[in-house]
Amino acid sequence: MKIGIPRGLYFYVYYPMWYGFFESLGHDMVLSVPTNKTILNLGVSNAVDDICISVKVYHGHVKYLLDKKDVDYVFVPRVVSEDKYKYTCSKLAAMPDLIKSVFSKDADRILSVNMYMNQGRKPLFDAFGEIGRKLGASVKNVKKAVKEAVIYQEKATNCLRNGHNFIEVVRNIRNLDDLLDKPVKERQYKVALAGFPYDIYDSYMNGDVIKRLEEADVRVVVTDMLNPKVYKKYTKYMIKDLFWHQANVAAKGGMYYMDSPDIDGVITISSFNCGIGAIYEKLLDLYSKETGKPLMHIVVDEQTGDAGLVTRIEAFIDLIRVKKGDGLVAS
Repeated sequence: MKIGIPRGLYFYVYYPMWYGFFESLGHDMVLSVPTNKTILNLGVSNAVDDICISVKVYHGHVKYLLDKKDVDYVFVPRVVSEDKYKYTCSKLAAMPDLIKSVFSKDADRILSVNMYMNQGRKPLFDAFGEIGRKLGASVKNVKKAVKEAVIYQEKATNCLRNGHNFIEVVRNIRNLDDLLDKPVKERQYKVALAGFPYDIYDSYMNGDVIKRLEEADVRVVVTDMLNPKVYKKYTKYMIKDLFWHQANVAAKGGMYYMDSPDIDGVITISSFNCGIGAIYEKLLDLYSKETGKPLMHIVVDEQTGDAGLVTRIEAFIDLIRVKKGDGLVAS
């Protein structure tokens, strides 16, 4: 069978796991194309208005795959929780229901399952077992596929810990061992990106910030590269952990990078109308005043222009250069 994988939302976290599972069962995976104008328009025209752009774009990726008649199923998982007592945004948790409601004619082609991540192997076996039964796989093959899924996700995590970003992971999904051994190129400056992975890695929506920074001789690190152990202690301005796992990664990881002497600046990337993003951005604002580390927020929606983002990124690089005594780029 051909399984469609929308290139949005939790694709940028768990695609290696999904790849390992479906590949082991012998199914072909069809990825939607990277976000472009067509995908954005499909999403905006099919999603409700009062929802963040990341969810709208996801609708576009799903529609793109549903329009491919040779795709048997489109995989739209419900990621409920990623850590103990930490959950996902309610809109993301309701994603299969939203998608089936919007694309009701193709509801039977939506392959969905509830997924509880980082809570041991049993919830994974239960979830993938349900998918396996729908696809006609034997219990033995499902168990083997789940093991492969876990192995791929662990390899991807190791690549991130070594400084490779998730786009590199996707590009090298068949050769993650080779990627792990590949050295990361050092550059003159080093900037950290904080935010949800799907906002950071969707290059069309954020003005291709990673590429633009690298072209300016800036090495980019991302909060998803960090081992949670290193930022666990960062709870200033927080009475307790935030309710959402990815918000904790963005807030605490961002604070960790602000304290890191080798980091020259921090950029947050979020979607307009995302209340969770507004919370971690404010926490980082407060912490930035203490550290004096340059901080910039990029908030995107369907009206965001590429030229404006480029100008802001260039100005941020100039700020870093001035603070380090290297002068403006123009000089």
